[in-house]
Amino acid sequence: MSLSPQSVSAAATPPRSTIRLLAALLFAAAALTVPAAGAQAAPRPSVQVGSLTLPPCQTSTLAWCLKTPLPFDHADPAAGTHGVYFEWYPATGGSAVGTVLTVQGGPGYGSTDYRDDYLKMLGPLTQTRNVLIVDLRGTGKSDPVTCAPVQGWKIADGNQAYIDAVGACGTQLNTTRRRADGSYVRGAELYTTANAARDVALLLDRLGTGKVDLYGDSYGTYFGQVFTARYAAKLRSVTLDAAYPVLGADSFYPDVIATARTAFDKVCARAAACAAAAPGSSWARITSMVNAVRAAPFTGVVKDVSGKNVTITIDVAAMVMLVQAAGWDNGVYRELDPAIRAYLDRGDRLPIQRLAARSLWYGDGGAVSEFSSGLYAANSCNDYPQAFSYSGTNAQRLAQYAAAVAALPSGMFAPFTVDEWVTSPAEEFDACLKWPAPVVDDAPITTGPPLAPATLPVLVLSGELDSLTSPAEGQRVAQQVGGSARWIQIGNMYHVSAMLDFVGCAEGLVRTFIGNPAGLMAMNASCAANMPEVHTPGAFPMALAQVTPAAAGAGNAAGADARRLAAVGASVVGDAIWNWWYVPLNKVSELRGGVVQFSGGPDVYTGNVNSVYWTTDVRVDGSLTWNRTTGHVSAALQVYGPGTLQATVNVSYDDYTPGGVATLTGSSGGANLVATVPIP
Repeated sequence: MSLSPQSVSAAATPPRSTIRLLAALLFAAAALTVPAAGAQAAPRPSVQVGSLTLPPCQTSTLAWCLKTPLPFDHADPAAGTHGVYFEWYPATGGSAVGTVLTVQGGPGYGSTDYRDDYLKMLGPLTQTRNVLIVDLRGTGKSDPVTCAPVQGWKIADGNQAYIDAVGACGTQLNTTRRRADGSYVRGAELYTTANAARDVALLLDRLGTGKVDLYGDSYGTYFGQVFTARYAAKLRSVTLDAAYPVLGADSFYPDVIATARTAFDKVCARAAACAAAAPGSSWARITSMVNAVRAAPFTGVVKDVSGKNVTITIDVAAMVMLVQAAGWDNGVYRELDPAIRAYLDRGDRLPIQRLAARSLWYGDGGAVSEFSSGLYAANSCNDYPQAFSYSGTNAQRLAQYAAAVAALPSGMFAPFTVDEWVTSPAEEFDACLKWPAPVVDDAPITTGPPLAPATLPVLVLSGELDSLTSPAEGQRVAQQVGGSARWIQIGNMYHVSAMLDFVGCAEGLVRTFIGNPAGLMAMNASCAANMPEVHTPGAFPMALAQVTPAAAGAGNAAGADARRLAAVGASVVGDAIWNWWYVPLNKVSELRGGVVQFSGGPDVYTGNVNSVYWTTDVRVDGSLTWNRTTGHVSAALQVYGPGTLQATVNVSYDDYTPGGVATLTGSSGGANLVATVPIP
């Protein structure tokens, strides 16, 4: 199953290095609701919804939008107001039976940037239900928090610079807004999930929605739990997709590494090519790689997602970040094991360096309207558990934090040492050391379990391979919600299951549940155990002789070398499609040279394969067609090997078929070629 870098938000302690890539991975699919350039849409009138008059959106012909003033401090009118932006999509069938409220993750992402993904996920439900998409306070178009030092922080700046920037952001927020009497509003402590929930509750009242169906993903599940605990009477149903607990979280989040240890093994064992090439433990190979780069890190130049040359160092910190990133980027699950073997077995550095350049984000936070690093810092420092007390001085906090780290078991993050794990840019356990001490403790949830009344159905979804918001955490959320919750694990899935779900399982479960919340416990979820595996390559060969020949089929007359050429052709097709998810302009720079230029979309893409080298001695040209909706892939290729060796290869497979194979047909040297390989 190809990478779907969902509108994934951060986990309980999201990596500041990788979270910024998510803004860069805004999906390449064409917008579903924006008029074509130059189109002259007829003027649309404003509409009255509840007590609010909504003008038509510029972003969508289906929606009406408003930025409405709400109390900045719900307990202090003198603090003034802030703007909360939302988009209202009336039921397309003309008569609504209810409203779906969608909330994006982060914290820091604006929900409305993902309007098309929400509408696609809800599908036919939009005919009979309104859809309300809200940018939570401080995100998107809701007066986003702008703290330049945090927004501009880069990995190269170092952890201490981030700690300083977060502290400076808190000070800025506390000294920006004044009351009429001249005193400052302590804004740093007002960017909490509880205040975001108060905003949304007030907005629902003004819109007169009645009870809504709430869908939240990642941090949206954190918001969902808080909203449920505080405003259950406003809810008809709740879906928590990629859930992690508000209550009882550990400030060092041990579930992250615990999930990774088993997930990598599952991925390789279930992918036929990887299992055949590398039986045994993938995690053991990761351990060997960590030991190797701890002793001898290496640096090289590779192409990044835009095709530019970048310098990449593979060291222990990079390995921490890659292990972390796999939870939301299954391209890491796909490629880390064979990339490690390429280096350990043959000294080939290119595959793992390309993976790091593509999957890890070394730039700054980008546009604040896409992701507010300041809001993320404020929300995290206010709501998430810390390994120190805000009541102490900076020196006391640092001493408390150091003591907490020293008390961790030495093997807690193995094969990484405790120091390697907690000081990696992929973790930020110490980020809030200089955050201003809140005067008011605005806890997200002030009651214990159960968080929901028995009459409120709650669906909790977890991806089996999600190490950011792990299945174990999802189970705990369901237990804390109470007896009205049902937890479902989506097999072979990573972070956020229902958005951009081309297979249709989790997406279908969400639609079925919202359509009939009362049927939650009886809902058929058998598809969750039959999801396609991550298609992990068997290897990254450097030369044709190292390629495993495609398996000969009935009627095949081609020899082993010809079937090796066919296998290379299939690998080029699979690699191009997986890499499409990362590139900004539909142009994929391939592993050892050449490009695949995609065009078309958003459902069906074609790719021009131009002088692509999967190995150093085999060139591939031709074209491919990829249907993202059905998963069907086909290609017509010319593959040129060493000397006079060449083949015409046709590739065909269905990407969403569990345990499927790619069929390879064609000819080589006049001999008929019929063969198969695992889906590349």
